Amino acid sequence: MLPEVLIIMKWLKNRFLSLTYIGLLALLFVVGCTLKEDPAEVLTLCGNHSCGDLAMVTTDTSSDGFHYLNPHMSPDGTRIVFTADWKAIPAIAHFDQDELYTTFRQIIVIPKRESVDPSPSLESQGGVLVRFDGDRTTIWISGSTVSLSNVEAERRKADPCWIDDNTIAFSLSTPRGYRIFTADITDICPELTCKVVPTVAYMEQADNTISGGQFQHLESVLSPDGRWLAFTRSDCALPDSFETCTGLTLAVLDMNTLGDNNGYDAVMIPLTNEYSRIEKPSWSNDGSKIVFSGGHDLDGGTGTGTELFTIDFDTTGFAAGEMALDYNLDRLTFTSYLDGDPISGVFNTTPSFSPTDDEIIFVSTRRAPSITLHGRSLWKIPSDGRLDPEIYYFTRSDDMDPEVQPDGSILMSSQLGFPTEVLDQLEEEAYQALVQQNDGSMTEVEMRSLAADQRRQLEFFEGVMSYLYIFQP
Repeated sequence: MLPEVLIIMKWLKNRFLSLTYIGLLALLFVVGCTLKEDPAEVLTLCGNHSCGDLAMVTTDTSSDGFHYLNPHMSPDGTRIVFTADWKAIPAIAHFDQDELYTTFRQIIVIPKRESVDPSPSLESQGGVLVRFDGDRTTIWISGSTVSLSNVEAERRKADPCWIDDNTIAFSLSTPRGYRIFTADITDICPELTCKVVPTVAYMEQADNTISGGQFQHLESVLSPDGRWLAFTRSDCALPDSFETCTGLTLAVLDMNTLGDNNGYDAVMIPLTNEYSRIEKPSWSNDGSKIVFSGGHDLDGGTGTGTELFTIDFDTTGFAAGEMALDYNLDRLTFTSYLDGDPISGVFNTTPSFSPTDDEIIFVSTRRAPSITLHGRSLWKIPSDGRLDPEIYYFTRSDDMDPEVQPDGSILMSSQLGFPTEVLDQLEEEAYQALVQQNDGSMTEVEMRSLAADQRRQLEFFEGVMSYLYIFQP
């Protein structure tokens, strides 16, 4: 079997660098028989990384330096839903500098995979865009039905999570702010005609008035028993602007009432008082606790940055339409500051319980061991906060959005790029392909040099875009 040579070319633009384009990618990717054994799909990492096995879930080279975020594994463990902050399907290799990058945030579903081979696009990896029929997506505002339109339905989506193996919940921007919707994605497919019609889960009573408010409902996550949907609720003039937000709370929706009377009769119950900042809730596996990130004022303090807190989830009083606020509120992290730390504070966020609920994995911008930079790394802490946090996964790159799986592995987003071990492997594969195709016109030095060039092209991805990974410590 002769090897096929796929040359993938693109312009790689990094909006965080001063240069508009980094350069032209030319990746030599060999599929077929070589003189070496087939590569292992899961890499064993160490050295500059924490030791463990790493699988790259997304390996496409079509991105313009954008990011894949908020990954969540389906209950059956076969698919991953996540957001892309660019037009990833179909891949559009340009960016309108006049638009916020979140304007075209997409929701994408991809099969769980363990691969290290670069591919030209998410579609070639089995990724499917969840397309929404905006003309049939309606909400009830001020006494009348409002269609979101297809244009609006393709804009500003966030925080997808699974309700079951065929249904997702997510936040979608509406004329009254972000609202939580659900959608059956059983029939999604690559064709343009495959569109789903989402249903609004919950609307504020003020939404049925002329002026209304600008509440934002974000970061929804389902309880283990499937009965409660926790989310963050805020009253913000501008989405994602904490300067304009008041009354940030953690709340739950009763799934038995979801969508009743166009969302107006859905039962919402606050779980906390109002604070300066609350974000990223996550359930314990037994459903008895919720961990989240919050401002220092949750325990009466002051300061910048965020810390981790837990509350007990107790439905006592639910029949009466209320639950105890801040029930057994407990602060887990107490971040100390050193000279040179950022005045904006250290952020502890995106917590996730371990399978046994005895530890919490989270993202922190505190200094990682051996370096002085404040990157985002994964840390762990006992779920009762009795010990100080310890570094859990370290790559010298930004790591985000960890979700602990039942087997203890971590699904996450990271700017690690292609790890050194992957680059070594791909360079050797490129060299082997050149050896097989060489008609005598190239020396070994020239072939080694060409293979090294391919490696250098892939090195650009580190720190440029966020891929999805599964890490098994």
